[in-house]
Amino acid sequence: MRATLPRLLSTTRAARSLLGSSAPPPPSGAACTGAPVGPNNATLPPVRYHIFKNKLPYPTGLKLQSAILDARFKARETGGGKTDSLFLLEHTPTYTTGRRDNTPNPDQLHPEEKKVQNVGAGFYITKRGGQVTYHGPGQIVGYGMFDLNAMGTPTRCYVEYLQALLGEYVRDQGVDAYAPHPDDHVGVFPTLTSKVASIGIHLRHRVTSHGFAMNITPEPIAWFDLVTACGLDDVSAVSLHQLLQALPTPPASLPSVLEASQALVPRFADTFQREFVELGAGAQDGEVAGDVEAIREIVAEVEAEAAQAEKEAGGWPTAPRTA
Repeated sequence: MRATLPRLLSTTRAARSLLGSSAPPPPSGAACTGAPVGPNNATLPPVRYHIFKNKLPYPTGLKLQSAILDARFKARETGGGKTDSLFLLEHTPTYTTGRRDNTPNPDQLHPEEKKVQNVGAGFYITKRGGQVTYHGPGQIVGYGMFDLNAMGTPTRCYVEYLQALLGEYVRDQGVDAYAPHPDDHVGVFPTLTSKVASIGIHLRHRVTSHGFAMNITPEPIAWFDLVTACGLDDVSAVSLHQLLQALPTPPASLPSVLEASQALVPRFADTFQREFVELGAGAQDGEVAGDVEAIREIVAEVEAEAAQAEKEAGGWPTAPRTA
């Protein structure tokens, strides 16, 4: 199954220069040091987060982000649209490619798509950052929707902060990791030839979408092995469970996808120096009530759509069909 998805976010250099930024990007090669505290962070409303119960088909995940962005920009006309959000979820088996991939042709199969036409996963051409990757059960996908202007955070620094918090999470489990790779590849790399987490974002009017993916269980690895993920021929995907089980003293228990998702939320709060509040919680100081209600309505619709999709499919494949 293949689809070309609509472009959700402007990513051209001209568009970015027209939209502007409250903080200029650091000079090339400069480090993004310290917490990303902008001039207005103390007065920004809390970030609302939600961990999805159902696995989302990839187009449903795009619908979630597009609807929230549209509602946010519409609300700005009446003084709203100020609430940032974070969504943590698992996708159904899906391959995607992003804007760093210069091979997509709407009239031809993508070279990587030819390898996975009949394995049981969708293949989507998108405009996120990065190249071909896999999303599916056993992997956390995080969609962060943050107003970088309000935070005073340059785009490159936002990516570096994501990379840092994911790398710190892996290291805190007892696993050594590079974040980024010594050759400047973006992501989290336990060794020079293995990768456990990837990052690819979009921007629209300086509000981010898409985000990161981290392999928790070994289930995604067989799917990754069918493609050249992220265009890195000499790097293989690995899961957190595999890394933990390879330690000299493996832990007595391994984190589930839900447990790992829950553990990442306070790390986001610490990294971005923001309060993170569950989407279902009551009104918080500084919030525009209509902002949060709009997000809740969109999320409820997406949850229902995902549950219906799983019911109709009778579940999702746990391994690629290779026969």
